[in-house]
Amino acid sequence: MLNKENLIIILDKLFDQSKKYYDDFNSADAKIGDGDLGITILHGLEEIQKNKVSFNNDMGENFMICSKAFVKRSGSSFGTLIAFSLMNISKKIDGKKECDHHDIVTIFEIALKTILDRGKTKLGDKTIADTLNLIIHKIKMSKNYNHEIKSACTEALENFKGKKILVGRARMFEDKTTKFDDPGMFALKKLSEIF
Repeated sequence: MLNKENLIIILDKLFDQSKKYYDDFNSADAKIGDGDLGITILHGLEEIQKNKVSFNNDMGENFMICSKAFVKRSGSSFGTLIAFSLMNISKKIDGKKECDHHDIVTIFEIALKTILDRGKTKLGDKTIADTLNLIIHKIKMSKNYNHEIKSACTEALENFKGKKILVGRARMFEDKTTKFDDPGMFALKKLSEIF
């Protein structure tokens, strides 16, 4: 079950992890982009920390607070995708005090659909969407979320080793991107280590 208390614990751990890997995220992003991924993630989670005092038992409202926090502090394209994902999730679970297994799967499905639609990408382009897709596949078959999420994030990175990143600024680098992990996939892998 996911409720207010569990959400706060997860967000606290994500914030600590974002501080720990801040430079790594920026460095991974700098190889193919603006080099601001660490800034985007840290600032968004930092703003959530300031606003979590407003959390209540309505999980939809809590996800909306998180969405607004990312909008306020993260102007990057990645931050915008996260903000829209959180907003769409909030609408779907509006009024729920607890999210069950079906809801948790739905949360990841909404995030994936939002990123595919708004990011104008598709599965196989070597993006965070590919990791989310694998997470969904794994948690549909098992409620061992901690193991399955970490496993999916690691496996997704391995699956795309040696392949080109096909979206965003990375396209300018063509075959060079075969040597790099997608920054979003890399960040999600490191963040998943909290589970």
